[in-house]
Amino acid sequence: MSQLQLVELKETLIDPLLFAHNLEHTRSCMYQGLSAQKIRNRKFAGKPACRIGVADEWYKIGKKEIYLTLDRFDSYVTHVKMPKERRNECNSQLIQNPYAGQEAGIGQADIYLNSGEEYEVKAVLKCRGEGEKICEIRLTDYTGKKIYFSHKRHFNENVWEDIRFSFTAEETTEKAHLQIVFSFQGEVKVGVVSLLPVNNFYGMRIDVVELLKEIGVTALRWPGGNFAGEYRWRDGLLDCDKRGALLSFRSIETQPHSHGFDFHEIGVDEFIELCREIGAEPYITINLAWDSPEECGEFVQYCNGDLSTKGGKLRSERGHKEPYNVKYWSLGNEFGLGHMEGPNTPEEYTAKALLCARAMKEADPEIILFASGAYSPEHDMEPWFQKSLPFLAPEIDYISYHNYQPRIFEDGMDFTTLEGMRKNWNEVCQAPNKCFQNLSYVREKLDAGTDAMKKIKIAFDEWNLYFAWYHDPCTLEGIYTALMLEMFCKKQQELNMSIAMYFQPVNEGAINVYQENASLTSNGQVFRLMKKHQGNKVWQVDINNEKLHCLASENETKFICTMINISYDEDIDITFPEVNKVTAGKCISLIGQEVLQGSLFSESIKNWNGEPLVVPRRSILQIEMSK
Repeated sequence: MSQLQLVELKETLIDPLLFAHNLEHTRSCMYQGLSAQKIRNRKFAGKPACRIGVADEWYKIGKKEIYLTLDRFDSYVTHVKMPKERRNECNSQLIQNPYAGQEAGIGQADIYLNSGEEYEVKAVLKCRGEGEKICEIRLTDYTGKKIYFSHKRHFNENVWEDIRFSFTAEETTEKAHLQIVFSFQGEVKVGVVSLLPVNNFYGMRIDVVELLKEIGVTALRWPGGNFAGEYRWRDGLLDCDKRGALLSFRSIETQPHSHGFDFHEIGVDEFIELCREIGAEPYITINLAWDSPEECGEFVQYCNGDLSTKGGKLRSERGHKEPYNVKYWSLGNEFGLGHMEGPNTPEEYTAKALLCARAMKEADPEIILFASGAYSPEHDMEPWFQKSLPFLAPEIDYISYHNYQPRIFEDGMDFTTLEGMRKNWNEVCQAPNKCFQNLSYVREKLDAGTDAMKKIKIAFDEWNLYFAWYHDPCTLEGIYTALMLEMFCKKQQELNMSIAMYFQPVNEGAINVYQENASLTSNGQVFRLMKKHQGNKVWQVDINNEKLHCLASENETKFICTMINISYDEDIDITFPEVNKVTAGKCISLIGQEVLQGSLFSESIKNWNGEPLVVPRRSILQIEMSK
């Protein structure tokens, strides 16, 4: 029988920002994730398909002689500043019909519609040709014979105009087609297409936003990550349908599910609305490679300036009178690791980062700055500690630390044998301790530096298992998440680390999003359970069993104790000798019956009055008592 002893109540509060998350425009976090948009490649980015001339995800409607191609010289979508090296980001789809009376156009298949839900449809077209220029946009079944809804309108000569309507789906289907067609002799350019459920939150899915609330997100780091190197904040001030697509510098890794492009569905104003809705602090990463120091300062001023400033006035004119008060700003992402465009040596990075930091603090002296760099034992940290940090230290508050432990997913995990699953389990359960050792080494390097370096905190603003975004999470990863959160809460003072950011909630760890619904993964279940420790005083706890981890904390009204059984085989009986009688208590269990991919914890809640408990193997148990 194991015993849990409360030894000492610490005065240190568990910083809520240890429960923060990234919201990076990578893979399917936005695309088929947080974004409510139903249309794929709706801005016609990329190159036209070989021999056919249509954009990716679209098909041709009409006979062979109809001419289609992408037109990058006359696009509806745009950038505030057009980069030459990203010339395939802004196109329109050109359709030319040489014969009056025959139908020509484009379509997209496999669109999900939910019975009884109302949708908004929009397409922006430019028409040129003989006689009446009538275009139609319609929703059909997969055969094209059943028309769910259709809308036609007349267009003027050679000007961008929109056709829009709303409809309510009469049946649920995953195979709907959206088609844009015309029959006059002439040409149509399609600039952008949109299909959104009317019930959306600034273009985001309501169900995903609610789940972000449920897991207790305290801060969001945005727009990246690696994607910060593509993001252009001024484009986000354009209407969402006018924003050009953004080509990824590392398209295979960063945007593999959307042909290397992000379609800029969320700009800075939408991001702030999301943070306010879910109660999260915004944390913004600048594009240090592309933006000048002046542009970075203007970004801060737009977010935080009052009405007397140019940026504050612009924000107010756009309908956001009150400043956004964004405190946390990162000077780029992962410079020194070789995969970001821009200054990747310590000397080059420091020169640019200093200029940006000073311009940003001139706009708002109260902001908190984070420095990028190769600050991890798996890289050569010495040049950064010697040639960058001593010069940046007077201007910054944190260094960004990124680590994905362990890399067993890179080497291959065996989920086919009991021996393989035991190995997976043991390595994952040991990883948080290895991560703490690495963080301690970084802390030692900071403390051995200049006086200004000693004051710098660690921001662990990317953490997860390696390649976690390429598979369906399981309870093994849920246990890892719980152990990492336990380590952060207990070691924050020792490491001088008050921010940790999970990478990342939507479709890459905590929330799985499907066309018909969204749900928490095992990691999401753990965040929902452990968020009760946020802001509490932490207890030092003794347990006479090395297989049982425990995080105990209290606030003014509650005592929370979360126990994690890392044994693969054995249940653990536990007593609480200091607890005589609990007048109002409950016990929540997350039991990991399976460890295979996609597995979830089975959850149960029962009343608890202080009696001994059993913590099942591979499980998490939390007791909550009113004080």
